[in-house]
Amino acid sequence: MTDLNIIYQEIQERLRKQLVVIVGTGSSMAVDYDFGMNSLETHLKKEIPIQIKKNDKALTEWKKVSHNRKHGHDFENSLNGISSQFLLNRIISETGKYVAYINNKNLSKINQGNIPIKSLFERLKQTFSYVNPSIDIITPNYDLIIENALSQCNLDYNDGFFGGLQKGFDWSESEQQFIRIERENKTNKVYSRIKPHFKLHKVHGSLNYFVDNDFVVRNDSLAYFDKPLNLERFIITPGDTKHKRIVENRQFYREMDSAIDKAQTYLFIGYGFNDLDIDKKICQNIKNSNRKAIIVTKDLTGNAPQIIIDNPNIIAIADNNCGGSIISKHPIKPIL
Repeated sequence: MTDLNIIYQEIQERLRKQLVVIVGTGSSMAVDYDFGMNSLETHLKKEIPIQIKKNDKALTEWKKVSHNRKHGHDFENSLNGISSQFLLNRIISETGKYVAYINNKNLSKINQGNIPIKSLFERLKQTFSYVNPSIDIITPNYDLIIENALSQCNLDYNDGFFGGLQKGFDWSESEQQFIRIERENKTNKVYSRIKPHFKLHKVHGSLNYFVDNDFVVRNDSLAYFDKPLNLERFIITPGDTKHKRIVENRQFYREMDSAIDKAQTYLFIGYGFNDLDIDKKICQNIKNSNRKAIIVTKDLTGNAPQIIIDNPNIIAIADNNCGGSIISKHPIKPIL
């Protein structure tokens, strides 16, 4: 048996175990490159200075962001240290506005089903079973690409919200929607089962999440508005302030933490390993608890190569830019 066949068998074996899928920005960039951080940074650099020009503290802190960028820091780390609430509010507002614009610009393409990650979801739904009736998806993405892809695959998902037009957030309540009461014909015995579905953890917020009287709500009808009606988008932006809002909204993380701990395999799709609130616990589990991982991405950039070095049991699949793929496993070397 060739090395390649051994790798294929190992991938299939890993995907049969309890799975958590971590979907990064690369998945959305497959629909439109402007979903990426570089395009968002360009937009913010253009708009933020105009909006904060009369606020001295915000201007000073934004200049520090620019200084950090010029001296080799990435954009996310350059946002560390922002303490101006005025500046933070502008960044949140413009981030939501820009991602909504890109999502809206691509609605025709999205509605026609031109979403590459759909093929993955179609395959994953074959793995649902009575023992494992749900698969968790964790994403830092704000856009609605995943929701559209799941809907087009006729796959149910639970993101922790329940109710009518404006939904409230409560995982326990929302999970009741997926419990089915059935009767066994022969014995007439009544039992409950969980309807197969995905659990979607959008722990950094979403275009359709808002803050209303200190509660996080979901309202799909307002997702593409530039400035939703007197509501602040619930979006956790990069930088130190992200961690403050995470602590304030820890309920968003409890279900994700539980999913990470229960998983036996982590499948990363287009993920850049730039979110410590997601990465840290997963990497600890891979290293200390013998969990398995598969990385599928266009390019192994950023922190990914070091993570593979630290965890040589990871299988990584990337584009070779020649119409094929590079498959790497223990140590990092191309197999195909």
